[in-house]
Amino acid sequence: MSMAQKQARLSTEELHQLKQVMGALMALLAFWSLIPLDVGSGPVIFLGLVIAFVALVFPGFLSSVPAMTWKLAGPLLLLVIGADFVLSLPEFISPLVRMVVLLIIYRVLAPRNRREDLQVILLCLFCLVVAGVLTVSLLFAVQMLLFTPLAMALLFIICLLDRGEESKVHVIQWAHFRWSRLAKRVWQVFDVRIALLSAAMFGVVVTVSSLLFILTPRFDLNQNIPFLEMSTKAQSGFSEEVSLGDVTEIQEDNSIALRIDLPSRDVLPENAYWRMLVLDAYENGRFRASESLKTKPLRRSVEKRTLDSDMVFGADRTGTTGTIYMEGGISRYLPLPGDYSTVRFDKYKNVELVDAVNVVALDSVGQSWFSYQVEDLSFNQRFDAGKADAALFAGAESTESADIAKADEVRLAYPMTALKLNLSEEAVDTLQGINEGLNVEDSADAAAYSEAATEYLWQRFGYSLMPDGMGAGGDDPIISWLENGSRGHCELFAGAFVLLAREAGYPARMVVGFLGGSWNPVEDYLLVRNREAHAWVEIFDADQGNWLRVDPTPSASRGSSDPEIAFEGGMRFESGWFAWVDSLRIQWYRRVVNFEQEDQVELARGFKDSVTQFFDQLKEQLAGIGEFLKAFAASPFERGHIRAIVLILILVVFIYGAWRLRYFILGLLHSLVGDRQSLDPVRLRAARYLRRLRRIEADHALILELQALRFGPGRSMRSALPVFKQARKAVKRRKSVDEFSAAAPRT
Repeated sequence: MSMAQKQARLSTEELHQLKQVMGALMALLAFWSLIPLDVGSGPVIFLGLVIAFVALVFPGFLSSVPAMTWKLAGPLLLLVIGADFVLSLPEFISPLVRMVVLLIIYRVLAPRNRREDLQVILLCLFCLVVAGVLTVSLLFAVQMLLFTPLAMALLFIICLLDRGEESKVHVIQWAHFRWSRLAKRVWQVFDVRIALLSAAMFGVVVTVSSLLFILTPRFDLNQNIPFLEMSTKAQSGFSEEVSLGDVTEIQEDNSIALRIDLPSRDVLPENAYWRMLVLDAYENGRFRASESLKTKPLRRSVEKRTLDSDMVFGADRTGTTGTIYMEGGISRYLPLPGDYSTVRFDKYKNVELVDAVNVVALDSVGQSWFSYQVEDLSFNQRFDAGKADAALFAGAESTESADIAKADEVRLAYPMTALKLNLSEEAVDTLQGINEGLNVEDSADAAAYSEAATEYLWQRFGYSLMPDGMGAGGDDPIISWLENGSRGHCELFAGAFVLLAREAGYPARMVVGFLGGSWNPVEDYLLVRNREAHAWVEIFDADQGNWLRVDPTPSASRGSSDPEIAFEGGMRFESGWFAWVDSLRIQWYRRVVNFEQEDQVELARGFKDSVTQFFDQLKEQLAGIGEFLKAFAASPFERGHIRAIVLILILVVFIYGAWRLRYFILGLLHSLVGDRQSLDPVRLRAARYLRRLRRIEADHALILELQALRFGPGRSMRSALPVFKQARKAVKRRKSVDEFSAAAPRT
């Protein structure tokens, strides 16, 4: 065998095979990033995932595809993409995503040259960037961290295979391909030095990217980028029309809906009601926002970044500022638990304001998460009524409730819709009979009536997500439930209370939102899941001129039907691995997504303070070392000094021993990792002596022996020690000659 053994390398065929399967792996990563997008391309993305997985695990099937197939597939693919764009107009995001997916599938399967390999990288990067921009998810950071080293490795292989003008499509021979064989060959050529260098390059890329992100000036773009504001459908329980059971369906979903970043847990009430939308019209088991609440003048549209309110001012300001992160696809209505002074968005937004019911909504349901700040955040039990509410309800006292119940809704504008009963005479008689049995005086206020009605519902019905009695006769499901049911969910309790209150002459409306949440102590924020969706009631209290929140749904932890005592939603605490993982997401939102100019200034100040503190501590430590040396020089044998001397000696001995045993330690690593030339202590030691002897005139035979140890077959340290002894003597001999020459007088 030659003394200068060549380093093991992958063959050209193996490099092409590795390049092909790495392209499939990159495509798999790109399609994974597109899964959260609701762009109507789910089947195509799923098809891409399946094909990329098959191309990764079983790449040999490509050898059975005729070469003519790829020539015909290109024009056909262009026709499909063009037709998709034409049929999807004016929408272009969905066909754009489908186009990219189809192109990646084609490029992954078909043979590729250098330019087409680069196209695969760019197309996959496009998928990751689009998914990251639209979802702004923490998963995007993880996917980019996986994509970057994969792309760097693929570019490295492309450079190895580059033949300039001679480059052409290489037809890979898959007949004898085996994953185990390719993996073994890659492991054989693996070099620790190249891996460390690649890791260092990756670290440099991440560091530079982080610095650019931190240092890049933030610009206040007053307008949105329209094509990035993708909309989707709201959950049925959080839209303008809610049927019985819609909110209950949401309760079966354990995914996260809201993350609320608050100064501390102390600002939260025992039960936090996250009020979202008000439904004042009812018909046959469906609550919805009446037409008057959907149109002007009760609903107005504005384009603002800051919404100022006159609900809180002066001494009533709480000073509590919370940031609410709302996941995509929940609703366009914003969770606002009560009064506030300011709602602040990250950029200008098209917002719909329904001041009559204290509701704020976006113009559409966002597909990605959305955040906003609420200053002077309050959690209300009572909501102020507008002037129109008080005036109309005062006039309603002289109006027969039967006239309002029979009035046409088109002519009956809000807030009179909160008194309308769109029921048959038999259903109204049922409600009237229940109200008569409550034994509530006609002059009773809303709170007294609410307590009596809630007590009746509690005694008559139990809580269950599987209600009964709704289809047991009658034309209205709530009336049927009141007559024949025994258990029900929150919508039935709230709906029954609304109908009973309206029949008794009390304006009432259903409210939908979330109740409660769980506290994450790792980063101190509230986490609200979809399962905490809830429905409750607001009843108008004419004596106090406001709307009183009533939750008629029974709770085992609440012993009184007093409406001033809230339903026990249950504040829980997150724990375990999920709390730690989800805390990374809130850090992503805080530190990356919401990183603005103020954060840059704060970070710069923090960096300056840290540097100043570091140098101050360094000065103190140096001064302490100086004082110690002075004290040691004055009395070196004090007890405290002896302990320090012993520790220093132990440290010196440890460092010296580690240096002397460095080749032994490398030998252990070499035996654990395997046959790696970069870790072989014999080769490393031979290389060290060759560098030293290269500068002096040494025995040619000794140089050849050292070169054999460095580049030849692997040898044990025991067999190489005689050669190393000769090399050490040669170095010492040359060193002695140099010292004698330097000390001799010049003539």
